Amino acid sequence: MSKKITIILLLSISIIFGSEISISISENLVNDYLKLIGNHEVPKGPKNNQAIWSIKNPEVKFEHGSAEFFTTITYKKGKTNIKKSIKKNIFVEYNFDNNQVTLVIDDPIVKMERKGKIYGKLDLSTFYQSGLKFHGPKPKEKFIKLKTSKGKVRVAMNIKNSIIYFEKNVVRVALDLEYK
Repeated sequence: MSKKITIILLLSISIIFGSEISISISENLVNDYLKLIGNHEVPKGPKNNQAIWSIKNPEVKFEHGSAEFFTTITYKKGKTNIKKSIKKNIFVEYNFDNNQVTLVIDDPIVKMERKGKIYGKLDLSTFYQSGLKFHGPKPKEKFIKLKTSKGKVRVAMNIKNSIIYFEKNVVRVALDLEYK
């Protein structure tokens, strides 16, 4: 009897005060994906006059309040050899309609320049963006059906808003739920 009362009490409290459901994307998961893709060597330009772009050691760091993408890019063409350490911010998009979380590299264009002359541009999103998509936290069901001593009860789950947390080693996307 006391077990039933405890369960009903917990359910009532969660119904009254709402709840949160979330997914966590770990830094290790994203870095494993980046290691799997590996380094890139990309020829760009006309066939007889191509530059070679190298992208090496891509990784992400998740800290409290931020997420960042790091890599080293080199540009080689003729006697020109430029090496740049890249640090880009990552922002998180949550699409409620298709329940998809996307990690987006902010300003993904890398310009190689020396003394004010731009030698070329490379878009990092063409290499990494498609794999940085994850299923979101939205429940498949919109209602919970419960059997009680008074019969069946149908509880609706309303989503009040989505919240994105940047924590150490984790990005968390949460939905604030309200039961009616």
